[in-house]
Amino acid sequence: MGIYLQGNRIGYIHSELEPLEVGGYSISEFSQINAAMMGTQQTMRIRMNVTADSTLALTEFEGQIDATPYSTSFTGELNDKVLSIKISAAGKVTERFFPAPEPIYLSQVIKPLLQSGKLDEGDSLKLAGFDPVSMQMQDMIVIGRGRERRMFKGQEIIVRKLITRMAGLESTIFVDSDGNTLEEHGPMGIMMRREEMEQALEIEGGGGGVDFLAIYAVEPEGTIKAPRRTIRALFRVTNVSLDQAVTASDRQQIIDRSEGIIEVLLDSNPGNISEQDYKTFSSDAPFIESRDSRIRLASAEAMRDGTSRLDSLQRLTSWVFRTVDKKPSAGLPSALAVLKMKQGDCNEHSVLFTALARSAGIPTRIQLGLVYQSRKFYYHAWTAAWVEDRWVEFEPTFGLETADAARIALATGDLRNSIELAGAIGRIEIEILEVEQEN
Repeated sequence: MGIYLQGNRIGYIHSELEPLEVGGYSISEFSQINAAMMGTQQTMRIRMNVTADSTLALTEFEGQIDATPYSTSFTGELNDKVLSIKISAAGKVTERFFPAPEPIYLSQVIKPLLQSGKLDEGDSLKLAGFDPVSMQMQDMIVIGRGRERRMFKGQEIIVRKLITRMAGLESTIFVDSDGNTLEEHGPMGIMMRREEMEQALEIEGGGGGVDFLAIYAVEPEGTIKAPRRTIRALFRVTNVSLDQAVTASDRQQIIDRSEGIIEVLLDSNPGNISEQDYKTFSSDAPFIESRDSRIRLASAEAMRDGTSRLDSLQRLTSWVFRTVDKKPSAGLPSALAVLKMKQGDCNEHSVLFTALARSAGIPTRIQLGLVYQSRKFYYHAWTAAWVEDRWVEFEPTFGLETADAARIALATGDLRNSIELAGAIGRIEIEILEVEQEN
């Protein structure tokens, strides 16, 4: 299948299913996306091999994500209703365990499942799913939407229309009478189309003419003259959940729900942190190897001579800003890999900052949303740490001791929460109503 964004072919995905002699199936999938970020050519390759039983339920899998200069591999195996996952990045292997009281299905089995059954209008199928990239359990739901006529390769044919939902994201799939997927329209404006192999592999212009940051940037009504000096801003935000924004940052509050108006401040008010959140945001996690000795040594160096927690974190912000070269990068980086390679964009700066701060016992999370610069809002990641009874936000990518208010957070946690942004990408609209700036 060719992968398209706004009419431009940017990649392909190839899937194969093979029955096994011992029973069950082997499913392999390989995809490649070529695009650009800030004018720099980027290539991301994802490979997945899944072994499933006769019902296509997961038994084991292994895969790899390559996005120069970072590479992450992972394996998973189901035993005694426990899914064990091993993640390998920068030469370090970490392990995670997930309870699996019922059969688990990966997204790679959706298409074979559609071939094995007929979902008519009103029919639905619900499966316990697992996403190896975000390392999260998510229900997968497929809903039949009846039949319709659709043009395919110059011919009008009758197809079945299906809706799939996972992790709050929705895709529309068109399937022929044999159960073959002809087209899939997914989140963020991505479309996939069944093609001859030669055509799918022919990525136009290398795909580098499509710049993800530029395409997904939000051009607001109004302007901010000096965004990095903004201490308060009032925005009208539509086509996104205001509650999602308020939950993502203590600096944000709803001013008028009916009008979609939120206020963003430079500082948050004092509050409380639950015992569970304190533990979660102080611990290591997939791609945040805060317990590794190399991370601990770097953390001690970066925050040396800090006179308070706030001063130490400001020193850390400056250290990460100086240490990591500013180069666009696709993929899902690990903190240890960033410490080794010392290059990347906002994701790399934020994941490294988070791991270094957590290694010092400071609850820290990654903020995900949009930041204003060059007259547009761009999708961005920064950080927040628990300091003196409040979440204080830092900006290691720009080297700011405090993150300005010319931004809107939509998710928080770590980079795996980036999936929560997908529903807003291509839909969110922003109007700048008021701006206050420091002298």
